[in-house]
Amino acid sequence: MAELRVVFEGLGYTDVVSIIQSGNVCFDAGGSAAPDDIRAAVADRFAVDVPVLLRSTEEFDAVVAAHPFSLAEIEPKLHHIMFLADPAPDGAAALLGDHSPDEFVVVGSEIHVRYPQGSARSTLNTALVDRRLDTVTTARNLPTCQKIATALTPR
Repeated sequence: MAELRVVFEGLGYTDVVSIIQSGNVCFDAGGSAAPDDIRAAVADRFAVDVPVLLRSTEEFDAVVAAHPFSLAEIEPKLHHIMFLADPAPDGAAALLGDHSPDEFVVVGSEIHVRYPQGSARSTLNTALVDRRLDTVTTARNLPTCQKIATALTPR
């Protein structure tokens, strides 16, 4: 995703690294980042309007470390973290409802999910979260989150 890195560099960000092909970008914002500017620049370059959700290195590391589910029972790729644009409202778990056999825990601006039968057919997805919590959500599986955390480690 060299072209995506160029967009971020054009906005003045440094140490830009893209992670796999899913639009994950790690960068040094020099103190603050402007999600609306990033969104506009991406839309201008690629003709797609995508939400931009940001986490600092410290926030991201804390989210990954806080994953509440054991990895012993099912493959790590069946564990996901949903990143919300806004903090989840009080009672978010009740608003989302039961999605057994899937399990989830709401922690701040993230939802940690365990999909024992995979996420493809689950009713617990980002569209549902967006609707019920009135936010914008993106999700990554735990191995991808771990790759991002590694990329965020100072070089």
